[in-house]
Amino acid sequence: AAAIVGETSIPLATVQPAITSVLTRPGLVDGLKAQGGSEADIGRAVVSQLVIRDLIGLTAPEQGVTVSDQQVAAAIARQGGEQAVQESSLAVGGAQAATRDELTLSELARRELPRLSGTADVAVAQDRAQATTLAREVAAGGQRAETALAGAGTTQRGLAIRPAETPQAALTPLIGIPAGWVAAFPLGSGQGWVVIRVTERDLGAPAPGDAVGQLDQRSLSEAGIRMLTPTALRTGVQLNPRYGEWDPIQMLAVPTAEDASVVLPVAAGNPTPPAP
Repeated sequence: AAAIVGETSIPLATVQPAITSVLTRPGLVDGLKAQGGSEADIGRAVVSQLVIRDLIGLTAPEQGVTVSDQQVAAAIARQGGEQAVQESSLAVGGAQAATRDELTLSELARRELPRLSGTADVAVAQDRAQATTLAREVAAGGQRAETALAGAGTTQRGLAIRPAETPQAALTPLIGIPAGWVAAFPLGSGQGWVVIRVTERDLGAPAPGDAVGQLDQRSLSEAGIRMLTPTALRTGVQLNPRYGEWDPIQMLAVPTAEDASVVLPVAAGNPTPPAP
């Protein structure tokens, strides 16, 4: 298998032709390489998209989200046809499959973001090693967690997560992390790492206003990927080492385990204290 999502395998026989199809697409590879990408990066991107497709297949039915053939056709037409879609994106499995994925992800985001609210404790670390140590202490729960958070250089307790009020929140990994989990992930090149303990995450009644409506199609699709995080954590995702390591927070394949985010459940018997 190239990857395993829960109890489902994504065969190498599916992945390798998909990668070859992308690598032989005129102009696309040159464009990606001009941006600093490599053939290995393309392989990981293809595998990532196939994993996301499997996670969509698990999550969308649970949420009652469906996309019709007519919607797919209309979206492809708006982009200038199937060839235009393939020239502007990886379009793994063809323009129709890729467009259906994007539309489904966008619809998941539209349904959930207006209803999503959460609370988290946030601390900043200098690097992955420091962030991993801090995440483990916080995940231990109880006084160990409180001591670790109190000793962190920059800490914010009880941070409110409300995408309906602050649409920029929809562009962060915070929106997908379930309550009772601790995550550590990079802020960006040279900007350090952040450790998050999510204490609440709810999908209640829609909030007033239409801040989510400010997001464009691509941002909605990316937010939709975050909506798959609980499913991915519940089912588990494993990659064949030739494609790297699955990053459970960035929701994509990365080169090595050292490049991946860290995600840990808060230890049983050590409940997370309420935010002050």
